[in-house]
Amino acid sequence: MSERDNTTAMRVAALLEKVAALDGELAREVDWLVGRYRRSERNLDKISRMSDRMQARILELNDRLRAASLTDPLTGLCNRRGALDALAACIGGDLSKGGACMLALIDIDHFKTVNDTHGHDAGDQVLVHFAARLKAALRPQDIAARWGGEEFLAMLPNCPPDEALGLVEGLLQGLRNQPVMTQAGLLNVTASSGIARIVVGETSHEAALARADTALYAAKRSGRDRCMVAPD
Repeated sequence: MSERDNTTAMRVAALLEKVAALDGELAREVDWLVGRYRRSERNLDKISRMSDRMQARILELNDRLRAASLTDPLTGLCNRRGALDALAACIGGDLSKGGACMLALIDIDHFKTVNDTHGHDAGDQVLVHFAARLKAALRPQDIAARWGGEEFLAMLPNCPPDEALGLVEGLLQGLRNQPVMTQAGLLNVTASSGIARIVVGETSHEAALARADTALYAAKRSGRDRCMVAPD
């Protein structure tokens, strides 16, 4: 109870003591006013509690809306916007402390053929399965995102190039060895990847993404189902 509320309660108690000594109509009038005051006080307290609950609910809904705006609804991974936020945080965090951050662009090979031959439902199942495989292949601190269509991005903070290459090659080998179950049956799925490092001193992720993209297309030109690392 605040000091102001405590003072008000003391004054009301003192008034009631005086009312007890009164007779007749004046006592009844004062008693009615005190009762009305107390009812108003209880109502205000209820309104205050309702307001607190509504504010908490609004904050919760805002958090859920923000999370939804950063999440790909099909795969549950970060969407492009969420990935860009994570990249900005990486450049402002790990890199400023001298850490390394590797980026891997990963593209499912011949995905259009899957959609054209087996339908978009089967294509969606391939995307969901691939996203789960990607997330399982990464470390807890890594971030996986659906970059767009059948292309995915893995952000690997504080990760040496050799370790990043090993993680991505492990993912590609797992895809190569285990077909994906879809409504159209088992489908053989492979992927190609390009890896690049965000160089310390770079103030944007764009140059590293461009290097990763160049390495990705080099992997595709070299026969797909492989990973290539871009030079810094």
